[in-house]
Amino acid sequence: MKPSSRTSKGRGAVGRVLLVCTALAGIHSIFASRSTKDFVRWIVGPRYRNGLYRFTYNVVSVALLGGAAWWFLHLPDRELYRVRLPWSLLFRVGQVASLGILLSGVRVIGVLDFSGISQLRNLLAGLTPDSEPEAQGPPMGTDGEVLSRRAFRYTRHPGNLGALGVFVLFPRMTVNRIALLGVVAIYVILGSLHEERRLLAAYGEAYERYRRSSVPFLVPQLPGR
Repeated sequence: MKPSSRTSKGRGAVGRVLLVCTALAGIHSIFASRSTKDFVRWIVGPRYRNGLYRFTYNVVSVALLGGAAWWFLHLPDRELYRVRLPWSLLFRVGQVASLGILLSGVRVIGVLDFSGISQLRNLLAGLTPDSEPEAQGPPMGTDGEVLSRRAFRYTRHPGNLGALGVFVLFPRMTVNRIALLGVVAIYVILGSLHEERRLLAAYGEAYERYRRSSVPFLVPQLPGR
């Protein structure tokens, strides 16, 4: 294959990565929005909306991401750099730590609530399920204050920070992965800002106090700062 042909295919692959990632981000934003949730509640009623929405949303999200990942791995690509052993182990440790940050935030929210299993279980048991946690932020404690526990003590958006860390720390970086990383970084920042507004609207002064505390917006501060 001629070099110009490879370059053309590579550029085409980057364009498709940007297009598909933007479409997935748009779909995620639409179905995570309050207006869409309120519309579904109006159609099926609050009991079925609360019982089925979060679980169905997660199943569809996993299916879409799985299909997108399979498609992404089969695109023409070009390597930019590769960190080799033993230094690549540091990148892998960083990725594991990033997943730990993400899962730490999920544990505070509640694994069953986050996945929608608890809401579905209550629906099947004939109960009226509560709605899912607001915007995947820290829940409210019994004292009326935001629970800044585990990862929420160091960052207000551990899920977004953890996801970004996984993409940043790939020891092998390619043209397509750089394009993907750019979209993820933009979506993490914009999504976190949107979550701030939703949490402030839901929790009011309690979240404002949490936001004004020493917990940073996204990146944890170094000790002593």
